[in-house]
Amino acid sequence: MLKRGSIVLSIWSGINFLFAALILTSVVIFKANSPILALVFEKSEIASLDAKVIASLNALTILYNSCAVALSVLALFIIWSGLINGKRWALWALLTTIGFVEILAFVASAPIGNARWQLYVVMSVLYVVGIGLAGYSIFKRKT
Repeated sequence: MLKRGSIVLSIWSGINFLFAALILTSVVIFKANSPILALVFEKSEIASLDAKVIASLNALTILYNSCAVALSVLALFIIWSGLINGKRWALWALLTTIGFVEILAFVASAPIGNARWQLYVVMSVLYVVGIGLAGYSIFKRKT
């Protein structure tokens, strides 16, 4: 079960990395606006926003998604070097960091009508299943 949990968490990390990298690429390289604008505002509302507001949202998008890419890469290293070998420290590290991010994803999106809630649910299910399988395996063996 430890291997299955590690695989599910690796899938979580890969999906998280892929989405964050795609958003970063679109905003930084192709100079697109933050995707959250299209989810929250109508085109006419976006056109009426001050340029500084749009620039601020784009800056926050870049900051968040660069952190998401980094978290995904670090999570993969922890999964592949510690968790797969049954290390409790790796389980606790992933439980606290990814759990914190997953909870706050819902909190952050609540004021804007839970935009992208479908993605958050899928990612949270992958996280809970992966951490559950890995945790069960680690604590079952040690007790």
